[in-house]
Amino acid sequence: IMPNKQVTEPTRFHGNHLLESETYVGGHVEALESGVFRSDFKYHFRVVPECMQQLIDKVDRTLRYTLKEEHGVPLDTVTNYEEVRDEVVRQLAALRDDPYRLETPLI
Repeated sequence: IMPNKQVTEPTRFHGNHLLESETYVGGHVEALESGVFRSDFKYHFRVVPECMQQLIDKVDRTLRYTLKEEHGVPLDTVTNYEEVRDEVVRQLAALRDDPYRLETPLI
């Protein structure tokens, strides 16, 4: 006679809620380990300044492509192109100039 090596775990509850695991490490640690960010925690981000500069250098090409190819909008019908372009460049430059950030993710 051989003993049954598969033993079913007893069902565990906490305050009428079924526990999936008793080794829960907390939402913050779990989010960090899975690569998912929560909008209620601050995280340290390190931005690569060179990458931000590459994005800045390609802003016009990217915006034109997006307007024309993805949205089908002729560039000559856009009345605030320069304003939007300048705002995008400003935000990318802020990321480039301050690469070590402690922020809550905008999800």
